Amino acid sequence: MLISMTGFGRAECQEGDYTYQAEIRSVNNRFIEITTRLPKAYVDLEQPLKKLIKSHCSRGSINLTISLANSNEGSGEWEVKPNLSLATQYIDALNQIRDSLGLQGEVDLKSVVGLRDIIKIEPVALDPAKKDLILNITTEALVSLQKMREEEGENMQKDLAQRIDAIESHAAEIESRHPEVIKEYQEKLNERIKTLNEGVGLDETRLAQEAALLADRSDITEEMTRLKSHLDQFRNFFAAKEPIGRKLEFITQEINREVNTTGSKSSDTKVSNRVIEMKSELEKIREQVQNIE
Repeated sequence: MLISMTGFGRAECQEGDYTYQAEIRSVNNRFIEITTRLPKAYVDLEQPLKKLIKSHCSRGSINLTISLANSNEGSGEWEVKPNLSLATQYIDALNQIRDSLGLQGEVDLKSVVGLRDIIKIEPVALDPAKKDLILNITTEALVSLQKMREEEGENMQKDLAQRIDAIESHAAEIESRHPEVIKEYQEKLNERIKTLNEGVGLDETRLAQEAALLADRSDITEEMTRLKSHLDQFRNFFAAKEPIGRKLEFITQEINREVNTTGSKSSDTKVSNRVIEMKSELEKIREQVQNIE
């Protein structure tokens, strides 16, 4: 089954005053590229989380965000603390200045609240045991992400199958049309020679040779054989268990090669129209397979 590289997954859990949330998004990429946004208390989890993601996803640009919220104080990632030791030193210094200079007044909150580093903003010190919780909700988010990627992949597979069928149908029309193309060319050549010779008898042998040369130059037997093989290979990949996005990209290029060669070997309008239709389908296929894992 095909798996899309585009998806979204989310999971959360409540533990005490804290809500832990994991959100993971993915879009297409030729390789796997993972970025994480973690609370400062859990930055050392970056590599284990990336390893966990790689165990579920083989390709894609993947963004993981872990966030914390405290039900009592809002954000659970930071806390505001007074720097009491520094404030004590500030007060002692201010009292010394007052006494030494014979100044009046008492040192109060207004005197120190604006002084540098009196208030500290620090990352919340969280229980290291909660790291397993982070890994667990990330796993849940990955399962949700993978479900969405599989659902989109299933829809893409149906669309691709229809387009492969359409290309095969056009190819069958071209193949059945080919003998008629040779016959029509022979008739046109016959008429042209008659016109040029003004009714003089024709050299049937030479005419047959010209028709044979055209048949040889425009023979598409090999192209049709390879094209059918590529289309069958494309369909067979639908049942693959491993990621096959790159293989589909390659086989799409090979299909396009045979279609182009077929088009270059014929000047027949009907054949050209079928080739154009196949190229149109291939362009849509090419866009789709770029988003398959």
